[in-house]
Amino acid sequence: LGFSYDWDREVTTCSPEYYKWNQWIFLKMLEKGIAYRKSAVVNWCPHDMTVLANEQVIEGRCWRCDTPVVQKEIPSWFLRITDYAEVLLDDLEELKGKWPEAVLTMQKNWIGKSIGATIRFPIENSTSVLEVFTTRPDTIFGVTFMALAPEHPLAVELAKGTDYEEEVEAFVNKYLSMSTRDRNIIDEKEGVFTGRYAINPLTNEKVPIWIANYILWGYGTGAIMAVPAHDERDHEFAKKYGIPIKPVIKPVEGEWDYEKEAFTEEGILINSNGFDGLSSEEAKEKITQELEKKGIGEKTINFRLRDWNISRQRYWGTPIPVIY
Repeated sequence: LGFSYDWDREVTTCSPEYYKWNQWIFLKMLEKGIAYRKSAVVNWCPHDMTVLANEQVIEGRCWRCDTPVVQKEIPSWFLRITDYAEVLLDDLEELKGKWPEAVLTMQKNWIGKSIGATIRFPIENSTSVLEVFTTRPDTIFGVTFMALAPEHPLAVELAKGTDYEEEVEAFVNKYLSMSTRDRNIIDEKEGVFTGRYAINPLTNEKVPIWIANYILWGYGTGAIMAVPAHDERDHEFAKKYGIPIKPVIKPVEGEWDYEKEAFTEEGILINSNGFDGLSSEEAKEKITQELEKKGIGEKTINFRLRDWNISRQRYWGTPIPVIY
């Protein structure tokens, strides 16, 4: 009925008198380098002509108008929240005993700190390289294929001029029309060969490059070194498409049927040239040192957290106070 409201104190967030302070804060962030602009792949509703959050994409359609959503690369404004990832993670310790453990675990997983290595795989007959992030550099000798997210900038480019060009384009377009949220719930692993190869920088072996639906552009580099013997998803993909499975880690005790399932635990290195016999923990350090020595990789700390895309094409939002 409105009888308990003080209408003399009404606030309208789309009023210039209100949002000018949002703009003032934004400009301060811009001065400090916290706000910045870059191109990004987003969920796009072609009917409403606006970006949609993952939560606003329902079974591949816009929550408001039911139009099929597409993935589109557009210039967007971001807030650099990744600069605070380590602080956010550390400060969760101060909330122990005050917040529910389930909430703290959820926040920790959302920030998603991973320690591993960045490795660069040259592409055969090209000046380009595939850069991957892995938490398991100890498995590099077991790489039997590379896999790219459909959104990866090289996904379509690699297949140009090959017999697989049309198949790759169709596959990429299929998954570009799906939101990240919908992609996350797909159980069936699907992929397509690009017709191109990368070179394992430690073995000089040719490694086929595939596009795969289980690789997400929003985490790591959008490309992986696939090790079917030691990763469940890679194993499932390799079995489906007849890709070799090469074990390079054995259990500390007992035997393992690598054709039946992946051995994902740490163990003892085998089939790994001069690193045979090392524990996974030792090998991670020594292999990373070898990568750094050769200039083809380095130790890396990665976070699942991503910078916040704040761009929306809606009338009631605060206008970005920048002319460009």
